[in-house]
Amino acid sequence: MSDAENLSKEEQKLRLILENIVNSTTGIRNVILLDSSGITLVSVSKFTTNGGDWSVEKIGAIGGAVFQAAQEQGEILGYGGIKIQITEYDKGFLFGTKVGDGILVLATDSLVQIGILKMVLQKWAPKIKAILSSYLAVDQKALSQELRSLFTPDDFEMF
Repeated sequence: MSDAENLSKEEQKLRLILENIVNSTTGIRNVILLDSSGITLVSVSKFTTNGGDWSVEKIGAIGGAVFQAAQEQGEILGYGGIKIQITEYDKGFLFGTKVGDGILVLATDSLVQIGILKMVLQKWAPKIKAILSSYLAVDQKALSQELRSLFTPDDFEMF
């Protein structure tokens, strides 16, 4: 069974959107969709790595933490909700943006066109948000059913 066959329809749609984003302009290296806790849901990378002490999951987790810290900082300062978080490094950028109950993180090189990237994010964010809402709702239902199956009605009589 191929990887595509193992993915739900929502995951396939999300992966296709992330592939469109990663190929939309030069300079984008990784596009990572996280849930609100920082767990990678779907990711697409333009390049594979040979060694090194990093992974897409690490980039996503750190990018999600940086985004949430920036969001909290904005709330404390009374600036309102965050639209996009940009961290510039010597050799690249890390972008984060809220998409419903998730966070979209992009790792780029330093030559990326930020204006074009922002337009790409504005185009795809509403679509990701809609699909992610459906995707996470299905996951929540499945998790609730799994939890209920662990207990019988007799278990609750003890309380």
